Amino acid sequence: MTRKAGRRAMRPMAAVAAAGLLALVSACGGGGSSSGGHGSVEGSKITLSVQAGLVPQFKKYAAAYEAAYPKRKITVESLPDDATQYVQQLVTERLGNKLPDVLMNVDYAANQLADGNITLDISDRLKKGDLGLKGSNFLPQFMGQYRPVSHPEEITGLPVSADSTTLFYNKTIFQKAGVTEYPTADWTWDDLYRVATEIQQKTGGKYAGMSPTLGTGDQPAVYNPVIHAYGGYVYDPKTHKSGIGEPAAVKAWTKLLSAYGTASPKYSANAGSVAKFEQGQSAMAFSVRATVPTVKQTLKDDWDVQPMPKIDGKSTVGGGSYGLSISKSSHNQDAAWAFLAWFYQDNGGMKLAQATGQVVPPTQQGVDSGSWRQLPAPPQNEAAFAQDAKDAYLPAALPGKSAKVLSDSVIKAVQEVELQHRSVADAFGDAQKAVNQALASEK
Repeated sequence: MTRKAGRRAMRPMAAVAAAGLLALVSACGGGGSSSGGHGSVEGSKITLSVQAGLVPQFKKYAAAYEAAYPKRKITVESLPDDATQYVQQLVTERLGNKLPDVLMNVDYAANQLADGNITLDISDRLKKGDLGLKGSNFLPQFMGQYRPVSHPEEITGLPVSADSTTLFYNKTIFQKAGVTEYPTADWTWDDLYRVATEIQQKTGGKYAGMSPTLGTGDQPAVYNPVIHAYGGYVYDPKTHKSGIGEPAAVKAWTKLLSAYGTASPKYSANAGSVAKFEQGQSAMAFSVRATVPTVKQTLKDDWDVQPMPKIDGKSTVGGGSYGLSISKSSHNQDAAWAFLAWFYQDNGGMKLAQATGQVVPPTQQGVDSGSWRQLPAPPQNEAAFAQDAKDAYLPAALPGKSAKVLSDSVIKAVQEVELQHRSVADAFGDAQKAVNQALASEK
């Protein structure tokens, strides 16, 4: 169930092109509404498009759905895994009136797709609980990623998994380093750094104490909640401003960057050289439930998980999601809704999704008592994923091409601090200016 595109924003020129196409789509208007029927369910044929990496799994879901409802048919089609191409293809299909009935949505693109009249507002149906699918059943912060900034009363998608950051740790490396203090649910970031530094020093750098918290520079699922815990913000949709250079954020960046060269290896812009937990190169790392099957397959050491460490008693859990949406131009919205209602049932698609080991259902019931919690270990401490899903802080996405400017500006600031020894306040002060200029152009 891993989304290949991740949380990467679009490249500059592609962002401009996609933004232009989306503006054209929006100007053309869009048909359909959350209450529209547009055809019968029995005997229906609908199309469903997801990124290529997810096609094999969704074909299994489609086969199970057709087995449960033999008179209904689903064709699964492919969208590009690349984030830029993914958005552009949906825009092109909208202009040609060739959108699928159900499409994969992603947190970083949800605003664009909604403003471009690609995704349907399903808030009315969710309020009514049509076919048992109720909005109130979902974790609000994950549902919130599909509330467009321009129309927060709308809901244009449903998250597939509560993808939350969690602390992974390798007990075998701890033992090799002679360190017996394993992570606990009460750990602070100071505890994390202290033990990680001890491991790195005692092994002479053979093992990283932890994989770099910011990787090569840009990990929004990590820095957003840390900045929030310090009382700051990355983006405030009410003021349409970024605060990544404000004093509270500077404290957060200072904490995050202090790991390089102590708790983690020195900074490297080469992603291939970053210590990887699944390859047994680091004692600890922040990751998500979606990576568990890969870790189980590649890492033969003894490992487990704990909730994210805290700052001043505050959670620092981040995350993201991909979701499923109904297109505005679908000719059979009732049939598309019927599939979604089946997919999110505990004995429907969600049962199959949980069996992959990658999915924590984004519902209160699914988090607390879903079948994913009975899968074979490792990890043993499944409760950590449940706790972090509930605690996850998921901020509003930046609109349009400003998201790409944020990503580029953060990476640049990190490199200036680590490689050019520029002050954190100066580097991120300039980064904030660049992002706010981009945000101003979005108005």
